[in-house]
Amino acid sequence: MKRHSLKVLAGLLLSAGLTTPALAADPAVAKLKPKDFPNQPIEYTVVYPAGGGMDVTARLLAKYVEKVSGDKILVNNRTGGGGMVGHTFLATQAKNDGYTVGIVANLLWGDAILRAQGKWSLADLEPIGYINSDALIWLVQGDGALKGKSLKEIMQIAKDKPNTIRIATVPGTMWEYLVEQIEANTGAKFLRVPFQGGGAGINALAGGNVDLAQGFVAEFRGLAEAGKVAPVAVAANARLPHMKNLPTFNEQLGAKEYTWQVVRYAVVPKGTGADRKAYLSAAISTAMKDAELIAEYSKAGVFFDEALSKSTDVARDINAYAESERAFYLKTGRVK
Repeated sequence: MKRHSLKVLAGLLLSAGLTTPALAADPAVAKLKPKDFPNQPIEYTVVYPAGGGMDVTARLLAKYVEKVSGDKILVNNRTGGGGMVGHTFLATQAKNDGYTVGIVANLLWGDAILRAQGKWSLADLEPIGYINSDALIWLVQGDGALKGKSLKEIMQIAKDKPNTIRIATVPGTMWEYLVEQIEANTGAKFLRVPFQGGGAGINALAGGNVDLAQGFVAEFRGLAEAGKVAPVAVAANARLPHMKNLPTFNEQLGAKEYTWQVVRYAVVPKGTGADRKAYLSAAISTAMKDAELIAEYSKAGVFFDEALSKSTDVARDINAYAESERAFYLKTGRVK
């Protein structure tokens, strides 16, 4: 009802001559602007609550897309079911008219593969732009028993003394999958302590209630600066630009498969017109080149995956990441 009322109000203002559609500020974006589109606000749908990382990501992006396009962008949080409500809306209910853009992350892949029960799939949503990434990092307590130990040394302890190292996990997520993957490949065994989110586990680590925690830079930066926690390894393809001294899991364990990171990107419902899709994509990619936006995102400790940032086919390359995650689900028997 709220969104409908906004559309009606926008239409009345235009017809009454009280306002006019803004012209695109960037010539490259303006060149792709379809006829009569948009003539009402565009909704950026976020499937997680206001104030969280995805919400902040969407609102920053909306601000800079408005700057380069002149369009009005509204951010709407459609929450519930750990993201499932919003993902289902985008895949099965949102109109493919270009007025709904989903700002999502790769948690969508798990929902599509594991929880959608065949009612929708990744094919129902088309990626149109990459935004940023966050990689999962393992941490030890700043003054705990594991202080100064490498990941390989920690693995050895977990093999020699199984289930004695307590690690914070978030069940049914990459926090749990990374531990499972390492245990299966190395023979190490950890005592898993479940939490509702990464931040809660990190706080437990700082308080000495677990020995290892997992999370993202924005979640532990303050504690790390205070010496309460210390990073051990990052589950990314390469060392992070802002943490060059932090080795990857793949480096330390001589592997290639330890890549667990949040990939944030934009999607539209399948069947969205090619001209509108190209315009929406151009607005996002142009906004993502703005030095101010890059700086805003970098403050949060995210990084920009070079392969996706320079991709000439974002849909193809993001779906390749999704297939890699599907391979893990197949290997572990989560899907047949």
